[in-house]
Amino acid sequence: MLFPGKQKRPLLLTIIALFGLFSTETSNLFALDAANDTGKYPGFKARGEITRFEGETLYYDISFLWFDNAASAKIQFLKERGRYYSTLEASTKGFVGFFTSYRKHYYKTEFEVIENGKSLRPLSFLRQVTIGDQAEITRHQFNYMTRKHIWTKFLNDEKIKTGTDDIPVDDSFHDILTAFYNVRNGSYGPLTKGAHFKIKTIPEKGHDEISVHISSEQEEEVFRAAEVREKNDELLLNIIVPKEIFQSTTGELMVWSSTHFIPVETTVKDYILLGDLHAIFTHRKILF
Repeated sequence: MLFPGKQKRPLLLTIIALFGLFSTETSNLFALDAANDTGKYPGFKARGEITRFEGETLYYDISFLWFDNAASAKIQFLKERGRYYSTLEASTKGFVGFFTSYRKHYYKTEFEVIENGKSLRPLSFLRQVTIGDQAEITRHQFNYMTRKHIWTKFLNDEKIKTGTDDIPVDDSFHDILTAFYNVRNGSYGPLTKGAHFKIKTIPEKGHDEISVHISSEQEEEVFRAAEVREKNDELLLNIIVPKEIFQSTTGELMVWSSTHFIPVETTVKDYILLGDLHAIFTHRKILF
């Protein structure tokens, strides 16, 4: 993570793992998934106009240690004044919220649509972590004319650090929300069993890559046996992110996804001091 310091470990970043997959259509106005068909919905399309995600909200509950449903999160794709953006909000609740000073994580990316409407790239990315009355903020700006990535960190309203990185020629740094929707639309490659692809991400202490591997049928069976999990129509993804993102010892994420590319169970492996974190998909809504 970008924010060092004792008592500032984000308990909720497991949600970022959800960038692992997805897809939907603007014509799909159904509010919820059927109870016996989690993560699937009418009108599914594996690839198409990426702006079809507009108006969609996905909801998750998070558990860790002995606390079930200790936090909740939602991720949205919206449009305002002609520009598309996404937000991710996550916060602890109830007794755990009180115990953790009601931590809240807020992320926002403004996008531009490229590749004939099939992909996104970021114009700006905001990350804000609030613990009690203290807010730690990082703002990123991406200029594709000058090929510069400019970032600034704040503690409440005080600027504490700034920096500039070169954006590789014919490439871009894809933050977690950009990657989230591009993966859902197959922009990095088709989401088929046995597939593997890599994503260039915002540099974090020398790490600038996200690796995604979709397990083969044989690999899936090994995990099913270990988890005593029934065979379902789903995919298993192994995702490796820069360790600093989740403050885990390995940066490893395991995601069980529906074949409509909605993750239904996500595990952040070996989170420092907390062990494995678990996120469970609860429902999906269309806002219009």
